[in-house]
Amino acid sequence: MIVGMLVSAAIAVFGLLVALGWIGHPIDAQLVSNYGWSILTIGIALFVLFAFSRFNRSRKARASARSLGHSA
Repeated sequence: MIVGMLVSAAIAVFGLLVALGWIGHPIDAQLVSNYGWSILTIGIALFVLFAFSRFNRSRKARASARSLGHSA
C-alpha cells in the first residue's frame, strides 16, 4: 500500500509539472498542459484509493483486535 501511495504521489507531481509547463514541449502545436492535468487527476485518484484502502484495512484490524480482547 505504501509503495502504491508513493508511486501515485510521484505520478501526481509529474502531472503537475507537465500541467504547469515545466516539463514537456508542444506536440503538433498542442499544449501538453491538458495531458498534465489529466495525469495529475489520475495520480490524486490513485493516492486516495490506496490511502482509503490502507485506512480501511487498519480500521478492520483494530476492530478485530478489540472484539478478540473483549471475548476472552
